[in-house]
Amino acid sequence: MPPIPENVIACLDCDMLQRVAALPEGATARCRRCGHPLAYNKPDSLNRTLALAVAAAIALIIANITPLMGLSVSGRQSSTTIIGGAWEMWLQGQAMGALIVLFCTVIAPSVHIGIMLTVLITVRRTPAPHWVGTLMRWSNWHQPWAMVEVMMLGLLVALIKIAELATVNPGIGMFSAGALVAFVTAMTVSFDPSEVWKQIKWDNGKMKSVSAGGQSVEIAGEPSTNIGPVTGLKLGLVVCECCGLLSKPFDIHAPGKCPRCGGELALRRHNAIQRTWALITAAAICYIPANVLPVMVSKLLVGVPEDDTILSGVVLLYKTGSWHLALIVLIASVVIPMAKIAALAYLLITVQRRSIQGRQERLRLYRLVEFVGRWSMLDVFVVTFTVALIQLQPLMSIKPGAGVLFFAAVVILTMIAAENFDPRLIWDSHNEQGDQHD
Repeated sequence: MPPIPENVIACLDCDMLQRVAALPEGATARCRRCGHPLAYNKPDSLNRTLALAVAAAIALIIANITPLMGLSVSGRQSSTTIIGGAWEMWLQGQAMGALIVLFCTVIAPSVHIGIMLTVLITVRRTPAPHWVGTLMRWSNWHQPWAMVEVMMLGLLVALIKIAELATVNPGIGMFSAGALVAFVTAMTVSFDPSEVWKQIKWDNGKMKSVSAGGQSVEIAGEPSTNIGPVTGLKLGLVVCECCGLLSKPFDIHAPGKCPRCGGELALRRHNAIQRTWALITAAAICYIPANVLPVMVSKLLVGVPEDDTILSGVVLLYKTGSWHLALIVLIASVVIPMAKIAALAYLLITVQRRSIQGRQERLRLYRLVEFVGRWSMLDVFVVTFTVALIQLQPLMSIKPGAGVLFFAAVVILTMIAAENFDPRLIWDSHNEQGDQHD
């Protein structure tokens, strides 16, 4: 499977082939057709990212071993940590919800930061061993599920909700969590994965120039008016979605694995349309009980237990004067999940109909769906930390309701659906052989 020269890049969003020249410092090369970033030139990327990863690891440890916030009412006190929130969900009979919270707030961030530290330290020796490519693949998978910034917003919303019932004191863990969000964000912005891929040792054979069955094709510049935009699909080339390596496999229908990172290669994601339909259908079914069933059950010393749904929580925030947080929760927990389902359904229908109208707009819609997906987990974190803090029997206690698990299911299913959808299908035409991968 001979590789193509490194300056020839296939856009991961539309599959158009382009040559990328050397970039000045701080510059970004974008796809001519869809605007997707193709390459970066981030000065001293690996050293800066390593420093930020070390800082993020320290902040992560402190955020997990120190209290996030403390609660006091009528002489009774309670506090919780990130892991303590997941543990309380477990004790309250929400084992699956506890595992989801633990994974998104502790396990995925720890694995992502740990992998980044290992990779960045290892690539200081050139060439880097082949297993670094495997770690990079794992890091790409874990990164979307590391929801420290969503957790931080959930903490702030929980703090404001609880402040109506008792005195709340932010702890060291909350400030550490805020620092963790800043370091992880800066780490993501400063990291240039291409610098790592260039240093990984792999068996590549000789470089070969691109050919298209004997036809001369200009890859750079404006698309050809005779054959349309030059894509990897037209030339029988496959791009690795993990490391971006462009290869010409001997068997285009069974391209095998990427010789650089070991990831599975495919012209288009297998059964992308069918899987996405199945996932958003399941999410739509879960959406109803997620909004109808209570996400929390509050019990005070005097009075009957009170059920709180997502919408009633929005109303409570609005009545207490926190209309801006009420709006955030309404958008993140009610509007966005339904909008994601509708948007993905729209994209699937237009792809199946082979619509050529509004391709740019549809791709922007997909990118938006992919970006906002994780923020819908906000209400799950609000419930988790509210439940963990308000366990002051016999004065008051809060238990998680059945709705929180259905809501988490909606978020997870829509995130997986967005990952399964292949945006390159938006650009495929009738006569391209990618149709068989629908």
